[in-house]
Amino acid sequence: MLEARPRLRTLEPDTDNGLYQTLLESTLAIPFKIDWTTKKYSYIGPQIADLLGWSPESWETVNDWAERIHPDEREQTVSRCVELCLAGVDHEAEYRALTSDNRFVWVKEVVHVLCDEQGQPTALIGFTFDITEQKKSEHLRAELEAQKLSNARLQERLRLTHDLHDGLGGELVHMIASVEQGSDALTRPQVLSMLKLIRNDLRQSIDSNASAQVRVPATPQEWLAPLRRRFNDLFEALGVRCDWQFPQSWSQPPSALQYLALTRLIEEALTNVIKHSQARHVRLSLVQPQAQELLLEIEDDGVGFDVQAVDASGLGVGMRSMAVRIARVGGLLGIESSPGRTALAARVVLEAED
Repeated sequence: MLEARPRLRTLEPDTDNGLYQTLLESTLAIPFKIDWTTKKYSYIGPQIADLLGWSPESWETVNDWAERIHPDEREQTVSRCVELCLAGVDHEAEYRALTSDNRFVWVKEVVHVLCDEQGQPTALIGFTFDITEQKKSEHLRAELEAQKLSNARLQERLRLTHDLHDGLGGELVHMIASVEQGSDALTRPQVLSMLKLIRNDLRQSIDSNASAQVRVPATPQEWLAPLRRRFNDLFEALGVRCDWQFPQSWSQPPSALQYLALTRLIEEALTNVIKHSQARHVRLSLVQPQAQELLLEIEDDGVGFDVQAVDASGLGVGMRSMAVRIARVGGLLGIESSPGRTALAARVVLEAED
């Protein structure tokens, strides 16, 4: 402990000292001054008694200050203050201070370090503020944010579990049952189709889990740009003309999950056009028939296929995957095909805005 010595209870002599002291002692900020050489308080405002219950006379040395800091914060607060004072650096400190009736209140100290010509500290002057209510508000906000984050993570886990159970899990059970019936029960194309369906279900689950981090493009044109860049070169090389008819703005934007589902639908459909259709012309159209509805249409003039036959054969993995993907985001996918024309139409009901 540092030795306590007689000290001043007024500010240093000044022609306007009385006025300045009156002003300082009429504020909520509690002024103080500490002699760095003796480590004694030269002055502390009488407001300290209102805040902590300790009289100004009880603040003899910096040891009194240190002993009234909460034990959990004492060592770090004191060592940091000493380090910054020795460096001549002004600083702030927040900690819980002990009251005379054994409670703790949050305070903030703003400290200015006075130095001599050699840069050595000579005195500390500053203010102490009561920040208890501020800390309570911060704590409440932190709890609410933590709860919100926890709920969001839980919802994502539940959605992922549900998707894996109902989608991927169902396909695995079906595939295992088919294999158990005998090695001849499945052809190679059928096994490949099942594996592709499992892959697509995994993609859907990953999209669902990642949707919280996805930013929906500000306009349909912004959404369209990377897709058009990606596919136009391929279509040009194949001699296929592709028309993209997207509006300039949203009446109402889709959710992140709906945006991902529709993007995957476009990618899957255009990939199928390139691989199978032998089309010379492709048209993509996006409209909003109503404010809370999106209609995406993809049409080509290729060779077409028998929709029912492909679906019945078990080889229509892509079609089923696309339909399931759209259904999961509150939509409906229709597919029509005949020689010279294949058309997909995805109608999605948008989620109501908050």
